[in-house]
Amino acid sequence: MYEVEVGDAFKVLINELKQYGETNDTDGAVKCLERFVNDPDDVVAAIPRSDVDEILLYVDENITVYRIATTPQILYPPHEHEMVAICAIYKGSETHVFYDPDGDNVVKRSQVRFKSPAVVDLEASAIHAICNEGEEPNESLHVYFGDLETQKRTLWDQDGKNPQQYIEEDYLSFSRPFDRL
Repeated sequence: MYEVEVGDAFKVLINELKQYGETNDTDGAVKCLERFVNDPDDVVAAIPRSDVDEILLYVDENITVYRIATTPQILYPPHEHEMVAICAIYKGSETHVFYDPDGDNVVKRSQVRFKSPAVVDLEASAIHAICNEGEEPNESLHVYFGDLETQKRTLWDQDGKNPQQYIEEDYLSFSRPFDRL
């Protein structure tokens, strides 16, 4: 279901992504999103502009799609999605910090900065945090293979401790300047 008014170019993209979500075809979705990030203008023009970091664009039982414009210089806390997630970065860059489980907590494994155009696919078991090391908001589509709005997930504090159920307000309150990254 579309959560906001979108144009035809975005609807075409969603229809293709829905097919990949229904069949759990991550490779097909990645290829589709690679085409998008290399020529994003028509689709981006079909998405409403907003001053908020996240806009839920589409959700059903097979896929959820957000437009994300990550605030610069903020590190968001480690979290999981419990489903395949694909980040299609079409403007700026996005740094992903990856974590490994350590009992109930998590420990930092690595970090990678992805510059647009880039597509990052994460397995359902991935635990990560994101930040935008740039000076202006980046822009990306985040696509999830499932209904992210109803999915139970885990969130950790910035030290990788205190696991708890993901709640958006806690996610935002655990965020901090990334100078300690």
